[in-house]
Amino acid sequence: MNNLNGQWIVQVVENGKVTRHSFNAKAVAESYAEFQRVRLGLPGKPPIWEDTPVDGHPERLREIPDFIINDVLDLAEYSDRGIVTTIVDARGVRLRLHLTVVTSELLCERIATALERRYAE
Repeated sequence: MNNLNGQWIVQVVENGKVTRHSFNAKAVAESYAEFQRVRLGLPGKPPIWEDTPVDGHPERLREIPDFIINDVLDLAEYSDRGIVTTIVDARGVRLRLHLTVVTSELLCERIATALERRYAE
């Protein structure tokens, strides 16, 4: 992604064909680039290492057990990347999700697909 004359340019290479898309806003360009990365099955960004290493090994990522959603708070919050939603587990632990338009659509699609697989007749 590059900035050229005030436009954010996202270049996508698919099956040897290069396409370029321009956006006025950096956040929109980043969302589009992330969607294309996921759609094309490209590797994601490198993981973020924990500040407190697991078992004294800083190269390990902390594994988090399943987060069972008990409630979704109805808060209209926004960040520079999109909307922020807060979900709560059965013990009251809160998890704030910062979602762009693209990542929220992708999350909804994956949840719907998982539910269809689980409950399809």
